[in-house]
Amino acid sequence: ALLKEQECICRELGSKSGLQESLGNQALILLDWGRLDDAMALLKEQECICRELGSKSGLQRSLGHQALILRAWGRLDEAMAMHKESERNYRELSDKARLGYCLANQANIHAQRQPPDLESARKLLAEALQIFTELNMPRERDKARQQLDALH
Repeated sequence: ALLKEQECICRELGSKSGLQESLGNQALILLDWGRLDDAMALLKEQECICRELGSKSGLQRSLGHQALILRAWGRLDEAMAMHKESERNYRELSDKARLGYCLANQANIHAQRQPPDLESARKLLAEALQIFTELNMPRERDKARQQLDALH
């Protein structure tokens, strides 16, 4: 309810930056509730605003969340394309933490394919593990290590 109110205020004020953040946050709640269609609609709107504003950071978050939905829908090629675009931009922005998440998500898609591409998944998880270790992100490091161990 508060995010919907924030959305209305941002629309009234013409604050596109605030609006895209509000839409993204609402989409995360809808994702948690399993309302993927509604979440995707908000993320698409967020994506358009971010592209208009030239906000690469916001755009990457939107693309990443859209990719998670596409993966849940079994649309792996589309999800991978979004993650690849995010990866390029995270590297350009030097956002290592989000790059690590992006690489781990790509690895999960490779492992989910039929047949699985375990070599690609291992390579991506190894890079994500290195990033999470370097950035002292123990929860993410341990999860990447577990996933990597499971692929061997």
